[in-house]
Amino acid sequence: MPVTGPRSTLKVASAVHGAAVVVRVEGDLDAGTVHVLHDELHRVWESPGTSVLVIDAAELMFCDSRGLSELISALQRGQALNVRLILSGVQGVLRRVLTITGLRNVFEQHPTVAEALSHAADAGPRRPPTDGAPDSDADSGGLYEIAGDR
Repeated sequence: MPVTGPRSTLKVASAVHGAAVVVRVEGDLDAGTVHVLHDELHRVWESPGTSVLVIDAAELMFCDSRGLSELISALQRGQALNVRLILSGVQGVLRRVLTITGLRNVFEQHPTVAEALSHAADAGPRRPPTDGAPDSDADSGGLYEIAGDR
């Protein structure tokens, strides 16, 4: 007799806030559901006038390597299109996965969507601080944070 468990599910919804698009993800982002987020992000990339993409992960319960790969692809696509990508509500498994992989400081993150939108009010790409203070992302040389940040 085959053993079956609960099927993973992912709900994705988008909302436009001026030049920003908020994509809310809820459930499990894994190999079986990643296509749902991929398809929604594809629609966002095709929307003219988007300068900020906030992925609200507050209700994300699980994220495997395929989900993480989709987030990295979104970050890279955003950089190529000059669209600022921000994660909000990162906690639990996703926070742990980003930390373990050294990607925690690669993604701009804010606790809530409201804070992410507030910080993105300039609707521009992420820029290093101009006050001369070191920026952990700029110092990391790419996709990986420095070991001391863990």
